[in-house]
Amino acid sequence: MKSILMTIAAALLATTFAVSADAATKKKGTAMTAKQQACVEQAKKKYSAIHFLKRRAAEKKCMGTA
Repeated sequence: MKSILMTIAAALLATTFAVSADAATKKKGTAMTAKQQACVEQAKKKYSAIHFLKRRAAEKKCMGTA
């Protein structure tokens, strides 16, 4: 009986950590997509559709990955 209770308690504890970690990544993900969208809009204003390589480079530079 004691081992079953300990197993259930451990499972509940593990799920609470998993849920909180998932919520933290979702918050970070939405901020990242908002920044990426802003960088895409800036690159569209700066470079035309013909210069797609320059536009992609400007997006990467804005995001800080270049």
